[in-house]
Amino acid sequence: ELSWDTSDWESGWDNDENKEEDSAEEEPSGQSQPWLQDCVVSLSPCADLLVVAREQKAAFLSAKWRTDDSGREEMTLAVTWSGHLSTDEGERVSSVIAIPLASQKRSSTGRPDWTCIVVGFTSGYVRFYTESGVLLLAQLLHVDPVLRLKCRTYEIPRHPGVTEQHEELSILYPAALVTIDGFSLFQSLRACRNQVARAAAAGSDVVPPPPLAYKKWGLQEMDTIVDHSSVGVMTLCVFDQMKNASILGGFHASVKGSPPAMSQFVTVGTGPYAGFYYAVEGNSQPLLSHVALAVASKLTSALFNAASGWLGWNKNKNEEEAAQKQKPKVEPATPLGIRFGLPDSRRHGESICLSPCNTLAGVTDDFGRVTLLDLARGAAIRMWKGYRDAQLGWLQVQEERGDREFSPSASLPRRHALFLIIYAPRRGILEVWAMQRGPRVGAFTVGKHCRLLYAGYHLMGVNSVTSQGWQLHTQQVCLLDPTTGALRTINIPFHLALSDKKNERARDMHLLKRLSAVLKSRDMDPVSLEREAKSVLLEIKHPAIKKQALESLLSNRNAPVSCLTNVTSALHDALKQQDEVEASLLQLCSSQLKLLQLYSDIQQLQSAADTEEDSLEGIEEELSRVGPALQRYAQLSSKPSVSFAQDSPDTPLSAQAFLTQLECAEDGEVKVNRRSDEEWNQLGNFMFWGCLCGKSPTHKVCDTLQLAGISPQQLLSLLMSVWLQREKEVLQKPVETVRNLHTLLIALSNMDGAVEESWDTQSVSPWWQQVRFTCIQSHNAAAALLAALVAHRAAKASITSRADSKLQSEWEAVSLELEQWVVCVRQLEDVLVLQTLLLVPSPQGTAGGAVVQCSIKMLQEGGTGGIADSVSKWVFRQNMAPERLKKILLRKETQDTGDQKEQKEDREEEEKSQEEADRTAGGNEEIFHTAFRLLMDFHIMTLFLSLFLRAVAGSLSAFSRFFVSRLALRPLLLGICGAMEQRPGGAQKHWLL
Repeated sequence: ELSWDTSDWESGWDNDENKEEDSAEEEPSGQSQPWLQDCVVSLSPCADLLVVAREQKAAFLSAKWRTDDSGREEMTLAVTWSGHLSTDEGERVSSVIAIPLASQKRSSTGRPDWTCIVVGFTSGYVRFYTESGVLLLAQLLHVDPVLRLKCRTYEIPRHPGVTEQHEELSILYPAALVTIDGFSLFQSLRACRNQVARAAAAGSDVVPPPPLAYKKWGLQEMDTIVDHSSVGVMTLCVFDQMKNASILGGFHASVKGSPPAMSQFVTVGTGPYAGFYYAVEGNSQPLLSHVALAVASKLTSALFNAASGWLGWNKNKNEEEAAQKQKPKVEPATPLGIRFGLPDSRRHGESICLSPCNTLAGVTDDFGRVTLLDLARGAAIRMWKGYRDAQLGWLQVQEERGDREFSPSASLPRRHALFLIIYAPRRGILEVWAMQRGPRVGAFTVGKHCRLLYAGYHLMGVNSVTSQGWQLHTQQVCLLDPTTGALRTINIPFHLALSDKKNERARDMHLLKRLSAVLKSRDMDPVSLEREAKSVLLEIKHPAIKKQALESLLSNRNAPVSCLTNVTSALHDALKQQDEVEASLLQLCSSQLKLLQLYSDIQQLQSAADTEEDSLEGIEEELSRVGPALQRYAQLSSKPSVSFAQDSPDTPLSAQAFLTQLECAEDGEVKVNRRSDEEWNQLGNFMFWGCLCGKSPTHKVCDTLQLAGISPQQLLSLLMSVWLQREKEVLQKPVETVRNLHTLLIALSNMDGAVEESWDTQSVSPWWQQVRFTCIQSHNAAAALLAALVAHRAAKASITSRADSKLQSEWEAVSLELEQWVVCVRQLEDVLVLQTLLLVPSPQGTAGGAVVQCSIKMLQEGGTGGIADSVSKWVFRQNMAPERLKKILLRKETQDTGDQKEQKEDREEEEKSQEEADRTAGGNEEIFHTAFRLLMDFHIMTLFLSLFLRAVAGSLSAFSRFFVSRLALRPLLLGICGAMEQRPGGAQKHWLL
């Protein structure tokens, strides 16, 4: 299904109506019309089933999803059944209608359960089929050909006092009208379908269903009838009741206390041109004269048959009786006289189309006129000319909720607008007219061989109870183009029914919805998107709606940066040319243009490599000193993990995400809004990761950011966040990334507003304090240590340059800032060793929880026992022997006197423990740990060393050298006891006593 292009809806804003000429162009005699013009076509109101029939054949097409060559999914109508429908010789299909039946399940939300195809034949038969062509029910209701099949379904009354209309199927014959109650038809069709399904499953014959109950009216006092409309049940007011009684009964006519309920039928044809019939409810018995005529006819036939038998004229009696037995019995029609009509002896009516509100009807005739009838008054109120062979349809549009936000009647029910759709095939034009006396609001050029498909009903089987909370997914009017095979729906905005003075904001809302539909479309190329968005933004008049449209465009992820820039620039130029313009809208355009230009500049700089290299003098020694610790940390922390592609830090940042995180103030300063850590890291990656990798020129990027007006403090925070987040990538190339980080820090610190000019080197700088505070809080020990080393060198260079101008060359600058950096670097080295120790896996496998993350801030908040607690839990998970643990902890005290002796004892002890472990484990580590736990339960502990002790000893020895002041033996042993209490068996701690 395709939506109409509403680019020329603006024709409805003009007050002048475009007058069409009366004459229509005739088709060339040699041009053949498409075969679809000779077919009977019916579309289900749900637009999921199309029926095409001609002569004795028919084809059913159902909606199916299909993927084209480009991979785009689209809805198509494919043939699901085709074949012959006629069963009697010489009969043809004369009318078809597809009725969707509502589902009776509680989970249903308005979708049909299945669709029944009702087919009328020239023999008078009406047959009901399923979507697969299975015959459910067939009944002969009249002996004349079926002219039209029409359906009426339940509609929720919009106003109190409106008569609730019931469902009904009406069948028109040349001189009779048959009506079938919708509720009984719905139940019969469901029963027939279930019975057919059971018979097909059991392989038995289908039991013929009972005939349908119906009413048949004999329409009198009209020469020719070609079409009809069943308006429904109506009740006259007291005045109309008294008027009709006076006209029919004269001056002395009596009037009943309550007006009777009547069913109204409107027919078109000749003599008169339009007829109005009223059938009083409950009065379906034939008149006495007709009963007598029928009895006399039967007596005459009986006497004639008897006389012919006496005279020997009944030679073929048995054959005639057999033929009569084959024909089903047809009930006579109840005569119904015409109440009044619109006489016009020269005009012949061709079709009638009832409006959804049941108050208006459009009628076409052979003069090329379209007449609008007021059914309540029985009068023609409007006429259009120049529409020969016209096809009609109605469209009822409900007012949008957003259209009444500022209306004084916002609390009242939403209004409905009614439009008449006229398709003139001779001219190939489709027009939309506002009712009742409104102008033409739209005109479209279409093909000359299309079919306007208007159902005029919804789902059958819906009532006031089951319709609560349902969303009926039905289409009102569709246009079928046989040349292209496209089925298009017609959509009309509500504001076109309003007058021009009150319509400006409603029109803007329609343009906003039009832009939203364009932005949601995935098939539109960037050029068309830019053109459509530019035209919509320039056409909107209301500043608030224009601002909303611009924000929706800027937040769309499918729009490229060039499109956003061009559209915003065009809108900005248009606003400048206006005399009166809202300041906030102009500020929004200018600020968004500035941010879009900044995004484009940074994106272009990412593809330009940086040729400048910074020296690492002074940092190389520090890198070589902490190099082994960094390598050990990188090996233990590089564990395989699973992540999603969209969560990768290398995912490019979209322009829409960039605009949402940055805000431009009136003074030109750009402020970065920190909403979440993930978005903050993405923005930092977009700005600085190319510089850290050497793919972007550092100084050009910093100059661009400085010219944009972003504060250096926020840039520094973004740089530190991306540096700490990409720790694994940094450790892969530490020398290159450290050099680029040093260049970036120097460039940022040289910006205006970074380091205060009045800063005293003997005090702490807020700029470097921000870097130090970030490193202290970070759990990424290696990246924080490298950042501290670089910042220490940069701060030292800055302090030295400042001190040279104040001190003599023989004096050395001493600063509190540098002393704090020295302490911070040493602390980070200790944290790195501790984190490396905690990353060493236990021989039992990984623990149930995550590895404890350490930082300077966490260790300081933990107090003197914080480190001991973390190490004791790690030692217990390693199943380390007490004697070996005691020797490691006391090694610092005896290191000066017995280094050689201790090394010899360690080597002998390791060999002994290896032999004992091999003998105890027996090649099975699980048995070894099971035996260890049993020994602990019996308060017996033997000297053992685990198989991994050789790998752990180096890490623990290095760790003890850094934290010997914090690792007293008693807190460590108490921490191990606390860790053991968390495991089953409460007496395990006694092995340390």
